[in-house]
Amino acid sequence: MEDPYDFMLGENLLKSPPNFETAHYHNVNGQFKLKKAQIIHREIVNNSNRCPCCYLPVQTIKYPILVDVNVFSNCGTSYKYFKLLKTYFILLSILLQLEYLLHSIIAGLYNLIQNSKGDQCINDQSCKNNLNNQLSILNRFDPENYQDDVLDVLYAIAFIVQLVFIRYITHQTNDYFNVDHDYDSEKTIQICSLKISSINTQWKRNTILEHFRNGMLESIPFQYNIIDCCLIYDIYHLENELKLQIREVYKKEKSRRLTIKLIDRSLQDILRKTVNQFYTMSNSKKYLKFTGSVYITLSDQQEAINFKKQFKRNFCLEQCPRPSDVIWKKIRSNGNPKLQLIKTAIALCGWLPNIAIEVAKNDYILSNPGKSQDQYQINTLLSLVTALILFLSSKICIHTIHNYVKQSFQDSKRQYWKQYLQMNEVIICIMFYLGPPIFVAVYSGEGTRQEKLWRSGGLSEDIIMIILVNAGLQILFTIMDIGQAWKLIKIIYYKYFNKGSNLTQFEANKLFSKKLNFNKKRVDLTILVFQCSYYGYLFPICYPITLISLLIIYWLNKYQFINNGTNQKIQFKYRLSKIMTFMVIASQLGSTQIIKITYLGYTSNQAFNYIYYAKCIILIYLFWIKPELLFKKRTQTNKTNLDLVSSLQNNDLYPKYNPVVNENHLNSLSQQQSSLDMVVQLRLSRQQKYYEALQIKLLREIEELEKSELSTVQKNHIRPIQEDVN
Repeated sequence: MEDPYDFMLGENLLKSPPNFETAHYHNVNGQFKLKKAQIIHREIVNNSNRCPCCYLPVQTIKYPILVDVNVFSNCGTSYKYFKLLKTYFILLSILLQLEYLLHSIIAGLYNLIQNSKGDQCINDQSCKNNLNNQLSILNRFDPENYQDDVLDVLYAIAFIVQLVFIRYITHQTNDYFNVDHDYDSEKTIQICSLKISSINTQWKRNTILEHFRNGMLESIPFQYNIIDCCLIYDIYHLENELKLQIREVYKKEKSRRLTIKLIDRSLQDILRKTVNQFYTMSNSKKYLKFTGSVYITLSDQQEAINFKKQFKRNFCLEQCPRPSDVIWKKIRSNGNPKLQLIKTAIALCGWLPNIAIEVAKNDYILSNPGKSQDQYQINTLLSLVTALILFLSSKICIHTIHNYVKQSFQDSKRQYWKQYLQMNEVIICIMFYLGPPIFVAVYSGEGTRQEKLWRSGGLSEDIIMIILVNAGLQILFTIMDIGQAWKLIKIIYYKYFNKGSNLTQFEANKLFSKKLNFNKKRVDLTILVFQCSYYGYLFPICYPITLISLLIIYWLNKYQFINNGTNQKIQFKYRLSKIMTFMVIASQLGSTQIIKITYLGYTSNQAFNYIYYAKCIILIYLFWIKPELLFKKRTQTNKTNLDLVSSLQNNDLYPKYNPVVNENHLNSLSQQQSSLDMVVQLRLSRQQKYYEALQIKLLREIEELEKSELSTVQKNHIRPIQEDVN
């Protein structure tokens, strides 16, 4: 077999201009009708060709679209996103089916028939006759005399069945729809691990293992079974030393080169041979600065507890985060933290301009009362534009808050920030989508509340446009999001208009790659479900629209996941939390009463009934007093060696996430245990990706420094002499 060092370096990703065919071949269905290398495959074709970049096979048999999502459990936790989609679909379909299908043999048409029999829309001259208005409950909503006990009972039954379903999936460990299943799998590694600080920085890995394996337990010699030990190195020290070394070597090469072309090649060659795991390890004394902290994983939880008692006197021991949650390199904020906080506060107030936009739209409709078809279409278009503005402003708010949280993120406060972000989703949904439309329709402008509701561009069309925009854009962004569209523009620009650019092969490969962020998709999905739950009673057509969109989103995302594949395990860390579940149920509860409160006023004997009070009492009792009846109580049990082994089947230890070096891999290579699988693992390892990205980062930084130095020299060289000026 060839030298593993040559395998590790692989293709020169710093070459410029890049080969777009290679980038296309690696990420997309490319030459000779071969499957792309990054696909999630079921089998590998015998003697398959391999991608020159990552060395993965390109002739594979992929999974069918109808495959069980649990098959993808070995590809990370992304399969839980599809479980969450199914759970949301069932929760909404329970309400839809019970509302339509439970009353009798023809119960499926009950609500639709009753609504279509109404005459409120016909009697109101401002009402726009369309399917949405005619099937709305407001079409039979007489403010003077309205009561439908049958519908209220059906909603109450649906409410109870939803709670029973939630209780079932949270208590059944192996249920197909249980998002909580295996949620704590990686936490087993965390519980059996400890972060040890205040270690002598001169100690090596073997010295640390030898020291901590031998201890005392109640004055009795005890041998600790340490599964793994991961040293933490100073990443900033590594990057700075590599940068200084490359610049020093580059200046020597520069003095012996004459042409710019040779200089460029020399710099890229130096970077490629210097910035990699092998060079770093062979010069570890210079580049690897041990911080005095390690992650140690023991065989079971009880052993970790005994270990902590034994060594806490001489060392600083603390519970470490899950391996995939470790922040190896603290983010250094280039901006002012106070300024970022101000931006976040401004973003949270982004719903206020939306109210002004809604008011301006209503004023325009009042000032243009024409009933021509063109005016109706203009008013409908205004509702569409308003919904798009709400969507855009909410996205900006979410993005700003996430950036602030990312900069403020600390390991010790990780759970706090997760809860904050979940509450933030609820608050944003209320501020941007639930509050402003109804507030403006009821309390602003001239005209009766019925006119503000029915007219073209009124509340009715505003709500439907909000649902359609959020559902439609989620489907569209599943196919191609904004990031992918921007990458496509860059590909066209560099491939056809700027062929002589300094774009590298690594950057070209990145342009063709597609990153799947299921955590971001989950936020959009939750907001859509909130909207449907809140407005579904008022406009029942929201339910079929949302359910159809959920089906499309599910299959499109599954197709994207199978065909775009992943070069690392995709993480989707989410469970059916109490906060989000409560808000989904509470929004349905409020949906049945919001229109009554709006049109009948705040008189309790008109707006509320005994069924509503009963549901409120049940909800408060289950979520605040006895949550264990609904959610399975998470009891702390000791994790044994079998639990740890089971967890390691689908999760990785800390060294695999360490971006600087995975000493376990390098030890195998040094012992000449390398194989084709080992080479593929190295090509796809997090360390390889870190060094590839670092090569580009240092290349651009050194180029900027060279340009600045050259411009300074030129300025000094052409500076006019005072005598010449005179």
